[in-house]
Order: sequence, then C-alpha cells, then structure tokens
Amino acid sequence: MSKKWLSLLMAGTMVASIAVPVAAEEETEPDNTITGDSSADDAFVVWGWNDDIKTILDTVFAEAYPEEYSRIVFVNTGGSDYYQTKLDAVLEEGSSNELYPDLMGLEVDYVQKYTNSDWLLSISDLGISEDSLANMYQYNIDLGSDVDGNVKALFWQATPGCYAVRADLAEKYLGTTDPDEVAAYFTDLDTIIATAEMVNEASGGTCKLFSGYDEIKRSLMNSREVGFYDENDVITLDENVTTYLETAKTLYDEDLTYNTSQWSSDWYANMDGDGETSNAALAYFGCPWFVYWSLADSETWHDNTILVAAQEQCFWGGTGLAATAECSDTELAALIMSYLTTDTDGMVAINAQNSDYVNNTAAIEAIVESGASADGNGMMYSGNDQNFIEFFLDKADAIDASTVTAEDQTILSLLDNECQAYVTGEKDLDTALSDLTASIHDTYSYLSVE
Repeated sequence: MSKKWLSLLMAGTMVASIAVPVAAEEETEPDNTITGDSSADDAFVVWGWNDDIKTILDTVFAEAYPEEYSRIVFVNTGGSDYYQTKLDAVLEEGSSNELYPDLMGLEVDYVQKYTNSDWLLSISDLGISEDSLANMYQYNIDLGSDVDGNVKALFWQATPGCYAVRADLAEKYLGTTDPDEVAAYFTDLDTIIATAEMVNEASGGTCKLFSGYDEIKRSLMNSREVGFYDENDVITLDENVTTYLETAKTLYDEDLTYNTSQWSSDWYANMDGDGETSNAALAYFGCPWFVYWSLADSETWHDNTILVAAQEQCFWGGTGLAATAECSDTELAALIMSYLTTDTDGMVAINAQNSDYVNNTAAIEAIVESGASADGNGMMYSGNDQNFIEFFLDKADAIDASTVTAEDQTILSLLDNECQAYVTGEKDLDTALSDLTASIHDTYSYLSVE
C-alpha cells in the first residue's frame, strides 16, 4: 500500500472526533450487535453500521436464497460514528479474527478510502462481469471504482438530492401545496433566502424555512465541478465552498434558521413543531432514503411531504457492498452483491421492501409501470398527484460524482468547523478559507498548498 493511502487510512480514523459535537463525545462506544453464529465453519460475515443491510438480507435475499442466507452472520457496529474505527482494526488483523468481514457496507462519503486500498477485491476477482452493470447509474459505478477504474463496490441505491417540504406549512406560509408552485420558492439560492425571509416574517419566527443553515451544504458540496484537490495533489476549493460559507452566514446573520446541526435532537424536534406555538422547519434537504427513513419516524410528515428539486443537481449518500481481500467465500459474496445490485427482480424486491430508488434503470422502469412505491411508503401528500419514484427519474440520470475523493468525509468535517467559525464572526471569510486549506494539508500531508 502506498504512503498516500496509508496516510489516508490513518486520517480516516480521525473523522468521528472531528465531526461529532462536543456533547456527544462523552457517549460510550456501543458493543457490536452480532446476529448469527460467527464460530460456525461456514459462517459468512457481513458488516454494517445499522440494520439497513441486514433488513434487506433478512427479507429480499432470504426469500430468494434461504440456504445461503442461513450462513450469514451480521455485525452491526451501533452507529456510523464508530464504524470505520472498528472495521479498520479488524481488517488490519485479517481473517484470523472470526468477525473479519467477508462482505461490508461502505457509505459514499468514505467509499473511496476503501476502494483505493488493498482491503477489497474487484468485481472481476469475484467473477462479476462489468456487462452486468449496464443498467446502473454511472455515478455509482464511478463511486465504487478505484483510481485505475477497477470496480470494487456495487450500490443498490441511487440517491438524487431534493428538498422535502411539509405540505401543511407550505399551505400556511407559502400559500400553496402545488408542487410546481412550491418548487418556485427553491429555484436558486437568492430565491431560497427570500423564501426564508418570507416564512420567518409571516410566522414571527415560529417557523423557519430550514432548521439549520447546513441544510444547503449537501446541495452545494455534492454538485462541485472540481474535487478538493487536483491531479497534482494541490488543494483546490471550488466556488461552491465560498458560496456555502457566504449563504450560511446570511442565514445566520438574518436569523433565518434555528442554527441546529443536522442529526441533533433540536434538528429532529423541528420536524414536528406546528409552526405557531412550537418551532417548526418547513423544509429539509433530502433524497429518497431520507424521505422514507429519516422522516418516517415523524408522524407529522406522513401523507404530508412534497418534493421539490434542489437548486443544484446533486446527490446524498448511498451504500456500496464490497468483498474483502480475504473473503472466505467469493461465490457467495458475488451472489449477494449481484442479486442486490444488478438483478432486476432483486432490486424490485428491495423497492417493495423500503421504497428505495434503486440503482437499476430496468428495475425503476418496472416499478413505475407497476405503480409501486408511488407514495414513498405513505410519506407523499395525497392532496397532490406527485409520484415518489417518478419525481427522481430526471434527477438520477444527471448525477455526477466525479469530484468525490477518498478524503471527502474528513474534509467536509473540517469545512463544518470553518463554517461555524465564519458565521459566528470568529473568523472572516478569507481566514476561514485559508484555515480550511491549511487544515486539509495538516490532515493529509501529501496534499499541497500552492
């Protein structure tokens, strides 16, 4: 393994400490939850940070391949904050550890860290033909490939970005629930600022357009035209980085959000306010999985969700499946990966299970024709004819993830630090940008500053 990638892997262990708020740093790291007998001679170990992969294995894969399913041992690390640290330690130890993963889930923000390491097999090593990827969205193939174009991780989801809007609050403060009319309030950042001002004024501050200024982060960071460094490993900051900082400061200075952080308890709480006697956010940045999973715990959004395009074509998240270098059964790894990411029947079954916008155009065509998942598991506002799956059709085709690098997750965490310092007035814009560049170099010494 090159010094560059060794440095990258070491830096990756810093992500949790960088990204987790101070109040959460005192939490005790949870024990792994293990389902199945890892000591069995034919055990096939799969790792994930929650039960998303397990649920698909327990339903879709189990129904199609019950005998093979019976061998699966699933390791849930108890949250994404701990996943890479736990996973990396076992990968370093190797297959002598009975919990060594044969197959593992990899999230978009750090998938490139693993595809560009020696820890994974390519799909050609597994006997999976690249011809079988013909119906996949190209951006997901790119995300699962190393710098030499070897495909190592396959995704079952496509994840076009959007804004999810509460219909009752849209009617109250925007005067409409018509998707096209609501979308007009989100066409560009200037319009978004004006909409935020209008909602704030009309509600007297008990309703804000967004819970926090970071709702615009993914739409800008996942639509960049250049990566965080160029082909010569020189650090580059796309103009979207500056735009994000400046827009976030406007939202902060004009008191247009509640200044919550994504995934915090306050951020969640603002999903359920009534916008009159209790604080509420009218919209959240989202994508298919965000709507059917993150909003689903809030009864407020059921039959009350309108989707509108983000102001930039973008994406958010997604999980790749990858087999490890010391995988105990490459045939089973190939079977699982193929059925859940390339097989039309398998992917239609995944959609039926959870409403995923699957990473397979043939499966999507079949889903649309059947009318399945039109309401996004009951999340879509029934007062409109908006179709959950059809909404994402033109947005999935245009996704470009070519700027994603193995360092993105850590760099985005460093950006969070500088954004907070800038919006609160601790730093001016030039200092925040300069310090971001310096912190990227300090974290990844092989990335240079011009």
